[in-house]
Amino acid sequence: MTSPLTLGDPALDQDHAHLQELIAQLFDARPEQAASSLDALRAHAARHFAVEDADLLAMQDGNAKCHVDEHAAVLKSLDEVRALLGGETMSAEARSALLRRLAVHLRDWLPEHVQQMDAGVAAHRSKRRFGGAPVQIVRR
Repeated sequence: MTSPLTLGDPALDQDHAHLQELIAQLFDARPEQAASSLDALRAHAARHFAVEDADLLAMQDGNAKCHVDEHAAVLKSLDEVRALLGGETMSAEARSALLRRLAVHLRDWLPEHVQQMDAGVAAHRSKRRFGGAPVQIVRR
């Protein structure tokens, strides 16, 4: 069975797997690792979204704005959590709880985003490279 993060585009698949790893690291981060884990996730997500956003603009698809807006919303959420972590009033327990809630939401969001939105990007890339969309054969 294929992963819900697998679209058949090696670059996208690798980026999505790395996002998943960074989300897991954020969930497991100790208080002293929280900021660096969040920063690593934010940096990778920003790079990944920038590449996808360029593809979306090239596609001129009707859903491109929604997709780009979703990327921006995720980055905004990461920035808002980072700002909260920088505050002096939050206990270590509260920081850990906040990061875990964020990681759970991102962990739940990522597969759906990949299947519902990024699949179009992968198909566009395949059409551009090969002249058609790839066929995936899955054993059930």
